[in-house]
Amino acid sequence: MKRAIGMLAGGLALLAVLSGCGAFSRPAETRVTLTVAVYQLRSDYAVRQAQIEVTNHSSVDVQVTSASFTSSWFASTVSSPSAPNQLLAKSTTDFKVVLAAARCDVARATPSVTIRFTRPDKSTGTVTTTPTIPFDSIALVHAQDCAQHEFEKVATISIAPAVRFEQVAGKPIALLDVTFTPTGAAGSVTLHSTEDTTLLAQREGSLRTIGLTLTAASGPTTVTLDYVPAGCLQHRVAEDKIGTLIPMRVDAGPYRNTLFSMPVPAAVKAQLLDWVGVYCGW
Repeated sequence: MKRAIGMLAGGLALLAVLSGCGAFSRPAETRVTLTVAVYQLRSDYAVRQAQIEVTNHSSVDVQVTSASFTSSWFASTVSSPSAPNQLLAKSTTDFKVVLAAARCDVARATPSVTIRFTRPDKSTGTVTTTPTIPFDSIALVHAQDCAQHEFEKVATISIAPAVRFEQVAGKPIALLDVTFTPTGAAGSVTLHSTEDTTLLAQREGSLRTIGLTLTAASGPTTVTLDYVPAGCLQHRVAEDKIGTLIPMRVDAGPYRNTLFSMPVPAAVKAQLLDWVGVYCGW
């Protein structure tokens, strides 16, 4: 993704890089100045992706050979499959990463990004910096990971291996059973609501109140979610990434009113995608 530099939010920490092959002793090299941010697009949260946003303030194009992100909130450093990629002068490019598993016992994020690049004269440079985090997005994905972890300490979540259907006004309504089974661990968790997705619209409304509290003394509870398509748009099926991830808003451990998404089994995803076509008459 490339955008004009003027579209960036202010406040990125500016890092001037004069290095070549790890040294600062070659003044003839072209000065390269980069700034770095890490943020998430709306579609990134449920699938645990992030974007390393790199802006080249310099007068020369560079080739970004690698872009990696690390944070004490996540189990390992991750590198972007989008590199190598050209980064034009006075432009911005995003490098996608898939975040590692969350570490929920760490208080501070301490994020860091390392960018390696090549100048037009084939000399190399490296930037390692603390990125800005617009909208505090990394904290949000860390919270959703850890809320799910805390919830499933007390109650596991099982999504049925197949969709059921019922006919309403001549149309097949999709019914999906989700079972919550207490583990016997101490404490309580609450499922406040489920929400619509880009593909699935709940018949009760975009936010369905559940209000289910579970403890070690609770029995298994099955909630049936019923759906119609969120819209008869073929590209939503063709391009689906998050439409079959079921959003759940919970209280769990220290996390209050936190949203995370549960993926359905692969067979259920295929059923739902086929069903949208049948419902819409494609």
